[in-house]
Amino acid sequence: MDAAERFAGTPCNRLFGMRLVARSATRVELELPVRAEFAQEEGVVQGGILTALADTAAVYLLWPDLGPARSMTGTECSMHFLAAAAPQGPPLRATAVPLRIGRTLAVCESTIEQGGRLVAKGTFSFLLRERRL
Repeated sequence: MDAAERFAGTPCNRLFGMRLVARSATRVELELPVRAEFAQEEGVVQGGILTALADTAAVYLLWPDLGPARSMTGTECSMHFLAAAAPQGPPLRATAVPLRIGRTLAVCESTIEQGGRLVAKGTFSFLLRERRL
């Protein structure tokens, strides 16, 4: 099963409506159509949804290339919310790129835009290791 099939088959990705637009070892792009259910009390897209989108982009930057003998675990996440995302606006687009991929630690940066406007930026760290049997 390739990365696109795994992405589409992941329950959380389907629940939110995320779509894998492009994927390589150096860049991932996801799209999330926004909907009214994503709004928080002030009427903007809730930050946890933006974080989930950014994290998923970072995961798909690394995970498909690990191979069956390796696994990964998120160890740190830092998000900066820079502008409001509108639940009635254009789709959100997350782009993830590697900052450093080592033997045991990977750090990725994800940005989220809506209609070409930067709304959030996050950094995600992952522990890479041999899979335990």
